[in-house]
Amino acid sequence: MTCLMMSRRGFALSLAAVLATPAPLLARAEPAATAKSFVEGIYSKYVGSTTHGATGIDLANASSVRRYFTPGLASLILEDEAAAHQRGEPPTLDGDAFVGHQDWDIADLSIDVKEIGSKGTATVSFNNFGKAEKIVVELLKVGESWRIADITWDTGTLRGLFRKK
Repeated sequence: MTCLMMSRRGFALSLAAVLATPAPLLARAEPAATAKSFVEGIYSKYVGSTTHGATGIDLANASSVRRYFTPGLASLILEDEAAAHQRGEPPTLDGDAFVGHQDWDIADLSIDVKEIGSKGTATVSFNNFGKAEKIVVELLKVGESWRIADITWDTGTLRGLFRKK
């Protein structure tokens, strides 16, 4: 039987190396995004024109829908998309949820957010093709992350689209 012996110096160096290495369990998690940074992250992708590189947010899969909307609203959107696909029809939301249009040319973006506990309201103002528009985004904190509970455009609300069906 072989017995490994370690000198005091080797033991001390090993212990120092272990203590100097950050432990993943002790590492601090990133702070939760604020409601304002969540909304700014969304709408920053809309500045400019759809014909000149403003991509918006792609909601083509379930995980991206769940990333931005509360569980209840995400379910409404996803269930509607699945039913429309089975019928061979376009979904109820036949435009971009965040701006309320299929195409846009957004300039002069301004975002004002009021946050009270786990709820918030963002007023998003911008010029779209030279016309002033205002969108109100209702926010809800789900766990440590902000999600959209509803969006109000000048033509109605996102949740209201699904109530009409």
